[in-house]
Amino acid sequence: MHVKFLVAACAVAMSTAAVAAGPFDQMKGKMKPGLYDTKMEMEIPGMPAGMGKQTMNMQNCVTDQDIEKGTVGKGKDSKMPENCEVKNFKMSGNTASYTAECKGDMPMTSDTSITFTDSGYTMNTKTAMKQGGQTMNMSQKIEGRYVGPCKK
Repeated sequence: MHVKFLVAACAVAMSTAAVAAGPFDQMKGKMKPGLYDTKMEMEIPGMPAGMGKQTMNMQNCVTDQDIEKGTVGKGKDSKMPENCEVKNFKMSGNTASYTAECKGDMPMTSDTSITFTDSGYTMNTKTAMKQGGQTMNMSQKIEGRYVGPCKK
């Protein structure tokens, strides 16, 4: 149960970071192509010791095409889950906020705020997911730091 939750919640949080059409068009030009060091801290209150807070570090290459098509951080298939909808999108300066609502077997709601800087971005997400009549809450902080051109 917990693995499915983590995978689904991470997929929604990362997939909604940039979407090609609609209000997310306002994010274009806020991020530059290149190699990013990304750190994700994830916390799930009430989990057993050692599972409540997790940190992951990774590198990813963001291309001009990723930015143009809105597929930054969306994974291999570059698609947002079909049962998810983005609502309440607001853009003010270099900060965007929005809610993603997903329906289906594991309904969830994620509230996200992302701020772009010259050196990268910071994204904070709070997710509530329902499964088996219970609600699980999770918070994520993702920091992406631009490190230079992508490696060939």
